[in-house]
Amino acid sequence: SVERVRISELMMTEALTRKPADEAGPGDIIALPGIPEIMIGETIADPDDPRPLPLITVDEPAISMTIGTNTSPLAGREKGTKVTARLVKDRLERELVGNVSIRVLPTDRPDAWEVQGRGELALAILVENMRREGYEMTVGKPQVVAKEIDGRKHEPVERLTVDIPEEHLGAVTQLMAVRKGRMEHMTNHGTGWVRMEFLVPARGLIGFRTEFMTETRGTGMAHHVFEGYEPWFGELRTRPSGSLVA
Repeated sequence: SVERVRISELMMTEALTRKPADEAGPGDIIALPGIPEIMIGETIADPDDPRPLPLITVDEPAISMTIGTNTSPLAGREKGTKVTARLVKDRLERELVGNVSIRVLPTDRPDAWEVQGRGELALAILVENMRREGYEMTVGKPQVVAKEIDGRKHEPVERLTVDIPEEHLGAVTQLMAVRKGRMEHMTNHGTGWVRMEFLVPARGLIGFRTEFMTETRGTGMAHHVFEGYEPWFGELRTRPSGSLVA
């Protein structure tokens, strides 16, 4: 759809501040107040000759967590905390305005919502920001967002690239085998470092970074990006030990 809007003013970014401007050119970072309904990826164009740029596509969410109100006996002990369902819901809806990579879906409980995001880190940042802003909440275990394709259950797969010293090669390969990762490439640079590429189910990467850093003595580097959907990989070994939250 094409809508005509009137821009109230033009603000230009200079260092860390914004100042009013009359015009802006290529490379300038600007802010345009006065457009109420606009989303990331939409084009602002000449009203007499509107030619939109192609819409930006955002990767599908791969991980979901349930975020709800604090139901523990210690809820609301801190002064100025935000504990009610309405406040938590408003904060999640505010996050949707600027964060295109997350989705908030209702659950069968009125005080809990399913929040879907691109990975553990995106959801961890949201939870930490809410905590710092004084919100109290319960957070569920991260799970993968599965999809039904041609009548079969599919799950998101990530392309994982790791750079590690040679001596940790066996430990990392073993770590990935347990998580059903498939090695695609391995490059030995001859410098004592090895680069490996894996295709691994997204749920295999939940909690992976901590174990990876332990196995490589803090020297390894890992990066992963969404690759696509593949048929469900079956049962994955989760934590070998229990966890205690106190």
